[in-house]
This record gives sequence, C-alpha cells and structure tokens, in this order.
Amino acid sequence: MNKKKWKKGLAVALGASMVLSLAACGNSGKEEKKEAKEDSKEIEIRLTSRWGGEETLSQYFNSKIDEFNKMDNGIKIVADNVTDEQQYFDKLSSQFGAGTQPNVFINYGGTGIKDYIEGGVLLDLEPYFAEDPEWKDSFMPLFTNWQDGDATYGVPVMLYQILLYYNKDILSANNLEAPETIEDLEKVCDALVAAGVTPFQLGEGTNFRAGHLLNNLCYKAYGGDICDKLASREINYDSKEMTDMYAIIKKWNEKGYFGENPVSVDNNGEKAAFLSGKSAFRYDGAWFVGEIPGTDVEGSVDVTAFPYFAGKEDLKTNVQGGSGQGFSITDSGDEKINDAAVEVVKFLTSQDYYAGLEKASNGGIYPVKFESDPETKIDDMTVKVKEIVAEATVFRGDMQEVDPETHMLNTVRTALQGLFVDSTPEACGKEIVSLEEEK
Repeated sequence: MNKKKWKKGLAVALGASMVLSLAACGNSGKEEKKEAKEDSKEIEIRLTSRWGGEETLSQYFNSKIDEFNKMDNGIKIVADNVTDEQQYFDKLSSQFGAGTQPNVFINYGGTGIKDYIEGGVLLDLEPYFAEDPEWKDSFMPLFTNWQDGDATYGVPVMLYQILLYYNKDILSANNLEAPETIEDLEKVCDALVAAGVTPFQLGEGTNFRAGHLLNNLCYKAYGGDICDKLASREINYDSKEMTDMYAIIKKWNEKGYFGENPVSVDNNGEKAAFLSGKSAFRYDGAWFVGEIPGTDVEGSVDVTAFPYFAGKEDLKTNVQGGSGQGFSITDSGDEKINDAAVEVVKFLTSQDYYAGLEKASNGGIYPVKFESDPETKIDDMTVKVKEIVAEATVFRGDMQEVDPETHMLNTVRTALQGLFVDSTPEACGKEIVSLEEEK
C-alpha cells in the first residue's frame, strides 16, 4: 500500500467537497453563502461492485441503487460494476495505489483487506454499530472476515455455500443418479463421457472456477482447518496432500469431465452451457437457484451437497461457504462523506433490501435476519438448498483468504490453470511455492 499516494489522492478527491474558511473578515458573508451552497450539494458516494450482469442479483442490486438515488436525501450513489473477478480486483488495487479508491467497495475480507487496514484507509464501523445496534443485530454472526482487534472494517452481504447442481433429465436418460460421494461422481462422469455427454463445461478462462473446485476437494479430504495449515505452512502447496488434489483435477480434465479446452471458456460460457442443457453439472453458490427460471433447463435441474470422499463421512459437512462478500468503506477524512457512505451501506444491507431480494430470487439464503414478504414464492429447490445449508457444520471460504501473503489467492488460481494445458500436479505445486518466494 502506497500511503503517500493514497494521501495525495485523498486530498484531490476531497478538494471539491471541503470548504476552506481562509477569507478575510470582510468577505465572511460571501464565504458563508458559499458554504451554504456547498452544503446543499449532493454527496456522491462512489460504489464499486461485481454486480453488473444480467442475473437476478445484479439486476435487483442496480434497481435498488436507482431507487436510492430517487429519494432526494442529499446522497447519490455512483456505481461502477466490474463483473470479471480478476479485472475487478486489479482495478481496485490500481485505484487504491493512485488514491482514487471508491467510497464503498465489495471484498472478501480476511487477508484480502490486510494492506488496506494497515494503510489506515478503511473506516471502522464499530462507532456506527454503537449508534445503531439494531443494524448490527440484524446480521448473522458473520463479521469475522472484517474484524481486526476491536475494529470492524466491513459487513457481510452474502451467505453462501457451494453446491452441486445437476440436470436430472440428463442423468435419468442415462440411467444415472445424483452422486453422493466423489467416487460416485467419477462413475457418473465416466458414464456420461462414454455416452457423449459433457459432465461439466468448466469455464476456467475465469480462473476462480478451478480454485473453487480445489477448495471443495480439500475440505472434503482434510477438513476446513486445511486453510490454517496452509497459511502457517504446516502443510505447503507442494506437499503430497496438495499434490494429490491437483492430481484429481488433472485426471478429471484428461478424462473429459470438463469439456473441451476449459481455459478457452469463461464462467459465463460455462453457465450458458448448463442452462441450455449442454452439460450435466455445475458447482455454484445458493444464488444460482435464481438464475434457472426462464431458461431451457427450468424444471430439469436439482441440487445436492458437494460430494464427499468415501470413508471420510466425518468431513462431509465441511463446506466452502460462509459470509462470502462484504461491503467496506474507505475513510475519506470527511465526517459527512463517511456518514453518507454508511447510509448507503445500511440501505443495501437492510432487512427490506433482503426481503425484496428473496422475493425477486424466489428464495435464497442471506446474511441478514428478516421477515419474508407474504407474496414471496419459495420454490422447492430453494427449500432443499436451505436444508442442505442447515446441515453444514464448518464454513470456510477460499483457502487463501486467511493466508498472510495476500497475493496467494491469485497465485494459486494462476498455477491451477496450467493443469488444463501441459502442467503436472508436481509442477503446479512447485510453481505456487516458487511464485510465493518471488513475491
């Protein structure tokens, strides 16, 4: 974090909104009028998120921003949505380095905001919680990823769990059943490939897809505390434990489980393949339920927990999930701007907001406690999702979220892409470790 650059950028960003009272006494009346005029201006709160797509969540989120901007409350949200995850974080990093960071931004918490906290650029929300305890109490207990000592630098905006969605018509047509274990999944995929059906059209062109797969395999093989063991280097990324997991991904790719050339397909392409009935499986969060209605596979999709390894039933409820994304606020140094940013976040994390999102999505799971709209119709799949989530006992996010080296999330994901080209499991582990040492 370049704090000098941040301070310089901060001064520029705030220059237009701060009133300087340096005029002579004879001009005091003019300056008072100027101050009054400045105070009457709308405060613009720049908000950066990844929700700019066509899915229900993005459409609802942006409609609520439009609703907020029509309230005539002296605050205007200026939204910047970057849907691609890596592009989003690259842009965010550049903005912070140049001192042009947004007032409100989406992040995953954990070590991902460590540099921002150490740079002193984030707003501690504890004073606001003290002023409005009902706001804090409306959340599920999911603040851990944004806490540092007695300070809290963000609020959760999602509750998620990675689940396995499947096309029950495709499975039925091939006399197959939904897999419960990893071994079951391999047998089903072998049968589908033999029948000329693509099991997963993996979109590894968007590199978090293999990263999420690795997370789930590791949690089912070693439990959720694998995150902490990797972070402390008790287990390293070139260890046998991890190489065994890379080998599974490599094997599945070579056997055709992920379709042709996964690195040439992005996440949207993967999603489109599943929603058009061209692939049998997709692993995704609970929010994916809301994207199925109105597609070619409406009525054909069902959901189950991500499979576990046979003989490791004690780890089947260790899952990738938890608080997911959250809103953090940058400390502008101006109390009015900070207060306005908090009002924006309150609006976008309110009980009314989530009740509306549940209605728009026909269900879902959320980080805030609220009463459902009486007109909300929750479909059977959502009911099933809630039952699956209720069985989880250990929620962990991406394994690199707790790593002391903040680059590790991207470092691991980049190395995993090699498994779909010509890299070996051993080379993948060595690449991660070597990249870590270079950093």
